[in-house]
Amino acid sequence: METYDVIAPFYDIEHAHFSEDLDMYSNFAEMAGGKILELACGSGRALLPLALAGYDVTGVDTSARMLDMAREQLAQAGVEQQCTLVQQDMCTLDLKQKFRLAFIALGSFAHITSRVAQQQALASLRAHLSPGATFILDISNSDARYMEDLSGQVLHQGTWKIVDKVLTHFVSPATAADQHLLELTHFYDEHSQGGPVQRTVVTTYLYLFERAEVELLLEMAGFEVKDIYGDYELAPFQLESPRMIFIAEAR
Repeated sequence: METYDVIAPFYDIEHAHFSEDLDMYSNFAEMAGGKILELACGSGRALLPLALAGYDVTGVDTSARMLDMAREQLAQAGVEQQCTLVQQDMCTLDLKQKFRLAFIALGSFAHITSRVAQQQALASLRAHLSPGATFILDISNSDARYMEDLSGQVLHQGTWKIVDKVLTHFVSPATAADQHLLELTHFYDEHSQGGPVQRTVVTTYLYLFERAEVELLLEMAGFEVKDIYGDYELAPFQLESPRMIFIAEAR
């Protein structure tokens, strides 16, 4: 089963109220003046405000359950006609249309851990952008790298109250010896007062990119890197910045 099908409800609870990046996407959407594409759109967290603002948006994800959740949220907001949702792998994207703005939010691109697949995804995306279109690639930097030094430990990611239950998310990172790769074992624990704990365990992988290799990947795929920012306030990127946010133009 697709990993995010398993953890979709947990992921949505954890990230539903994260909004630090939404103004950035809204501002670039205003400048783009055309159709918008989000890859790895998940449950529609970033798509929804763009659809509410009147943009024609398309969301792509591999997880059917995530996309079902996105459809439900868009329908509840009355903007399902503004958004097309497609279940595809970004490495073999086939949408038969061009876009003026595309983005991959919250470090999702780093779940593609092989160089060949990374190149395929970016080349496939470039084929769906009109010349001069903008691509925003948000990658975790220090937000994820701190876990390299915590291999084998169990980290508390958060606890949320859901009706009569409590959800707690722990993650245990393991560092690869031969490459910048994190293996992340996630523990999602659900319990009610005095009741047993129901645990869901999944493993994900996160590639830790260096700035220069992302620049090279983008250039090889037919993009020109215009800016690199270190956070959602668009501060200049530095080595210890929490994010690496690449603003690239389709050549």
